Amino acid sequence: MGRTSANPPEGPDEQREASGEVASALAVVGNWMFSTAARRRIMAASGLELSLGDYTLLAQISQHAPVRLSVLADLMEVDKSTLTPPAKRLQARGFIVREPDPADARAQLVSVSRAGKQAVRKLWQARAAIVAELMEDWSTADIKNLATHLAAFAEAIEKKG
Repeated sequence: MGRTSANPPEGPDEQREASGEVASALAVVGNWMFSTAARRRIMAASGLELSLGDYTLLAQISQHAPVRLSVLADLMEVDKSTLTPPAKRLQARGFIVREPDPADARAQLVSVSRAGKQAVRKLWQARAAIVAELMEDWSTADIKNLATHLAAFAEAIEKKG
């Protein structure tokens, strides 16, 4: 997306200052999105009864599947042993499935099942509804503008990391 305004180019100091404002706002958003309170609101609004650990693991598996739990543990910066109980609960509820890793039959990959995909869809719908509540006094144009810019920022993250 890059620079979209017709304004004249600004100096590096102005760009650095504006980028700092973006970073500060993203920190607040990130802290809210991953806060216990926000995740509990999302869980309640979804109608699903999952622990916060199960919710987090299901979301991570849906993003990275098929994946070994050891890889997720590294990504989440936790010990693999902490993922085993929630993985067992998610499997017992039919939200995830395990299959042998084709690269190493001794290892297993986890993926989200059809029921798990429905659960994730409910979670994301609940998350979207809560975000909509936070922006209820925004104009549709402002929401679309934010969505466009955030999508471009997400694309930059994926490209540049």
